[in-house]
Amino acid sequence: VTHGVSHAAKLYPNSYIVQVLVGTAKGAGSGILRTIEQLIRGVWLPNHNEALRPSFATKACLLASIIFVLEKSSIYITAPHDLVYLGVVGFLVYFKLSALFLNVTDPFAPIENLFCAVFMGGIWDALSRYFPLLLSKEIRCRS
Repeated sequence: VTHGVSHAAKLYPNSYIVQVLVGTAKGAGSGILRTIEQLIRGVWLPNHNEALRPSFATKACLLASIIFVLEKSSIYITAPHDLVYLGVVGFLVYFKLSALFLNVTDPFAPIENLFCAVFMGGIWDALSRYFPLLLSKEIRCRS
């Protein structure tokens, strides 16, 4: 991931999205290239697309590449590169061991569920389902 971000930073120094995408492709390339390989062989399945349903490795590489891009551009992360690298490796090792020993399939699931509930309409859908019921009870009580 680090080498992908460094290489993209040399070629595209002001394009942070390209740096993140190249770092993610460098780290989780097999999952991303599997879709292209399936298209070439003619056995592509739309429900096994890595971009639509990313695996833990792709999510972790995406997060690591974002951290490395922020560290390279030195906007928000001002720690030395060795310390940032050690933190990312520690993160990956911790979650790999938790997946092996504690049977955790996706450690990002609670964060994704909270994000979807807040920003993708989960709370508002629940409230819109609840308030019509509440309004209909008030109408029945008055009559």
